[in-house]
Amino acid sequence: MTSGGGIQIPSRLPLLLTHEGVLLPGSTVRFSVDSPRNMHLVSQRLLKGTSLKSTIIGVIPNTRDPERDSDELPTLHKIGTAGIAVQVVGSNWPKPHYTLLITGLCRFSVSSLLKERPFVLAEVRFSVKLTCCNSWTERFKKALPMLTRQIEGLKLLQKTRKMSPDHENRVTMFPGRQFSLEEEDEDDDGDDTAAIERKVHGANMPEAALRICLKELKRLKKMPQSMPEYALTRNYLDLMVELPWSKSTKDCLDIRAARTLLDNDHYAMDKLKRRVLEYLAVRQLKTSLKGPILCFVGPPGVGKTSVGRSIARTLGREFHRIALGGVCDQSDIRGHRRTYVGSMPGRIINGLKTVGVNNPVFLLDEVDKLGKSLQGDPAAALLEVLDPEQNHSFTDHYLNVAFDLSQVLFIATANTTATIPPALLDRMEVLQVPGYTQEEKVEIAHRHLIPNQLEQHGLTPQQLQIPQESTQDIISRYTREAGVRSLERKIGAICRAVAVKVAEGHKVTKRDASTPEDSAQQDKVSPPEMPIVIDHSALKDILGPPLFEMEVSRTTTESGVSSVQLTEQHLQIISSVQTCTLVYLCGLVGLWFYIIIIPPDKDFFFLVC
Repeated sequence: MTSGGGIQIPSRLPLLLTHEGVLLPGSTVRFSVDSPRNMHLVSQRLLKGTSLKSTIIGVIPNTRDPERDSDELPTLHKIGTAGIAVQVVGSNWPKPHYTLLITGLCRFSVSSLLKERPFVLAEVRFSVKLTCCNSWTERFKKALPMLTRQIEGLKLLQKTRKMSPDHENRVTMFPGRQFSLEEEDEDDDGDDTAAIERKVHGANMPEAALRICLKELKRLKKMPQSMPEYALTRNYLDLMVELPWSKSTKDCLDIRAARTLLDNDHYAMDKLKRRVLEYLAVRQLKTSLKGPILCFVGPPGVGKTSVGRSIARTLGREFHRIALGGVCDQSDIRGHRRTYVGSMPGRIINGLKTVGVNNPVFLLDEVDKLGKSLQGDPAAALLEVLDPEQNHSFTDHYLNVAFDLSQVLFIATANTTATIPPALLDRMEVLQVPGYTQEEKVEIAHRHLIPNQLEQHGLTPQQLQIPQESTQDIISRYTREAGVRSLERKIGAICRAVAVKVAEGHKVTKRDASTPEDSAQQDKVSPPEMPIVIDHSALKDILGPPLFEMEVSRTTTESGVSSVQLTEQHLQIISSVQTCTLVYLCGLVGLWFYIIIIPPDKDFFFLVC
């Protein structure tokens, strides 16, 4: 038999038994040889032979050579490939073996075995169906019926097979390997630029962004995968197709339902609720309304962050919080340029990618605590983001293309406006969030704080009750703040103390008194009566002595100073002395008012608190 390359192949071939793979005609494969028969084949045939015929052997796949020479030969695969050994390398570590580099010539079928030792020798018959045809035309003529028959067989299997859900759309073609008849997921193939191109055209991005994506995609097709820039370009295109260029959520414009939801989530805060309802009302009258830029300014703990989340739920929009406290790099807002190693987009673009819509509610938390460093001023970078006249074309350094932020509802929170740059403050609508009064704190505690703490500590209202008088004592004697965070912590301390009593009571009731002494001990630690009501003495036992004492009402009247009465609620001016003309209410810190009194024709003033 003569191969396509003009090599004369004998009809008797020594057989190399291997289970590592399949040698196909025209391919070159390395095989490791360490079994007795294969070692004899290499040492006695390949290494001692002096002619070209001595380097031609047959390779039988899916057959493992026995580890001992005395073992019987297993059943051989009937089809093999004749190949020429172009390289033989021997080694003694970790054990004696050879590595063969074999190039396939043509297929054959085993007619009969001539001998089994020291190596396998067989009479073979060559297949002249396809691979040994010299002409490409003959090969195509012979291959076309085979492919047609294979396709028809696969279609028949797809119609008639009954498979389990685990193996749906799978057909076994070779032992141990399965192929899917359905189209594989596009994301599984990292080199499928056609899939990326379909995503780019389906992203509904603006014309400028589409033009840049197609340009980058054209560069990507020309790059080899080994280039570092290939991964950077691929990540850029993935981000571009994932951004919500035209995806948005539909606003819930029911004002009555919005008012009910806001009232259920937060008590008081009438000014903030009224501003949200005004926005909904205007949205009903005009659909193309730009998102407002709001800034909630107030002391800590009054619920500025939580009311932002409630606004998003009221509007039916996605919510994303961006913490700006301590940020001192403008790249956190506008991203890095793609020329830098490890570059990434800013927090605004990352937030849009996370929520997946272009009209979410963004909460810029602690905007008054932005820093400044050598990497730039992030407050200056926010000028474009929070300007309704500019944010319709916000340009991130990483994207290098404009993105429309006009539909985003930005809500900033701050404790004071003193540290916010004037240019940034001028772009926001400032809404003051005052501290709660004592009556409001009592209502908030019984509506929200106490039920929440009971749930967190595994208690029920049938086990713990805190009357309003006790809540007022906690507010006035143990917490003096504008918000309710300390009040919530004090209520949590009460719940933990009651949880200990409840747990001890359950433990006592489970034990059985076997002796009179145990019965007496059980009577001493009997479970408490339910519900446990927190009174003034219980507050002192759990929270300790009061931290603040109640003020005694007093009235002072002096020349040049107004008469002031201090009550336990607040400080108020009763009357002004005749010599006083200007009285200024400076501010509220906790429960203390600071008042400046300036007498006429004097160069000094009185500070009364």
